[in-house]
Amino acid sequence: MLMEYVAMIRQGWPNGSALDRAEVIHAGSTLQNGDWVQKQSDGTVALSGATAADAVGLVVSGNGDSASAANSGKAVVLWSGFIADISNYDPAPTYAPGSPLTAKNGILTLAAVATGTGSTYVPGDPVIAKVLNVTAASTTPVANTAHLTIVVK
Repeated sequence: MLMEYVAMIRQGWPNGSALDRAEVIHAGSTLQNGDWVQKQSDGTVALSGATAADAVGLVVSGNGDSASAANSGKAVVLWSGFIADISNYDPAPTYAPGSPLTAKNGILTLAAVATGTGSTYVPGDPVIAKVLNVTAASTTPVANTAHLTIVVK
């Protein structure tokens, strides 16, 4: 399937179990569909940083998408409880169903797992979602946009 949007919600929103909020956008930030955001110290949201964070949300509509979001200064953000097709992800890692995901720099990527024990213990990235399905880009027999189908609990 060719995706119409970067993030297409398949289950949980707008009618369902997703936790959604209209969040104030951090001054100077431009957010759009498919961006992964986190709360800032002033209560606003901006793109997730280079370090994986536990509390991140998916922008459904932001000031880079619609005039109404730009005028209000708010973005619709889903925080949990949904299944989505996402084409905004790091293409470098290899993904498979069940792969743990985290968000860095506003996009999805494979979560690093914890390693070592005792004094050599290195914590892993917070897991924000898991891969349900991987769809490769193709033109035949049916055109597809490369995307991950993910579950965010």
